[in-house]
Amino acid sequence: MPTLNVIDLRVLKAVLKLNTNNLSTISLETQLAEGVVREALQRIGLEGESRLSRDRMIEVAVGWLERSRSFEEVSKSLTWDLFETLIARILDAAGLYAKRNVAITIGRRRAQLDIIALRDYTVYLLECKRWMRGLSGSLALTEAKKLRERAELFCQALLKLHGHGPVTHYVVPILVSPYASPTISNVFITPFRSLISLLSEHPATLPSPPTTILQLGRRLSPQHLKPSRIKVGP
Repeated sequence: MPTLNVIDLRVLKAVLKLNTNNLSTISLETQLAEGVVREALQRIGLEGESRLSRDRMIEVAVGWLERSRSFEEVSKSLTWDLFETLIARILDAAGLYAKRNVAITIGRRRAQLDIIALRDYTVYLLECKRWMRGLSGSLALTEAKKLRERAELFCQALLKLHGHGPVTHYVVPILVSPYASPTISNVFITPFRSLISLLSEHPATLPSPPTTILQLGRRLSPQHLKPSRIKVGP
């Protein structure tokens, strides 16, 4: 008989996959008896909810991660959008301001960043790759190069918008995936489970590159990063 932890995970994955907590539907998907499913939903905190919003699913998934740390297992059942949202919520819970899907434009040059997160004088640029295979070798290097180019454009935009000055900021590009070997190349490459550990490091202790040190004319605040589009002239 599977342990309760395994049963709860199986039920949670079915909820995320099917976007429902209907007993018969989850029972059919998981091949578990409805009574077992009901008890699992009670433990997870989803029993009796007639309609599940995306925010509610993410809240439950974050709660599961905090209890079990089963990052890879939970992420298998997330869509790309939910995967990014989950990472943004984890950043919020860690005390960072997180903004998803930010477009950077300088003249004709344009880049899209999955998540920008700010804490104190550090800006984290995260590219989220919900791939079910390992992110390594040439594939990892290719994706790291793309993120590096986006990070450089972002840094240029900050300098154009806020000017060069005495306020030191750190820009940390991170490529995060369910399955990845912790690596440092053009960017930091980290598996999902190691993200919080990387964020806990003081940016001054991280290697540069890939960390970029920017001297700006003023301190960045969440308000500066709130727009979904950061656009400056050439």
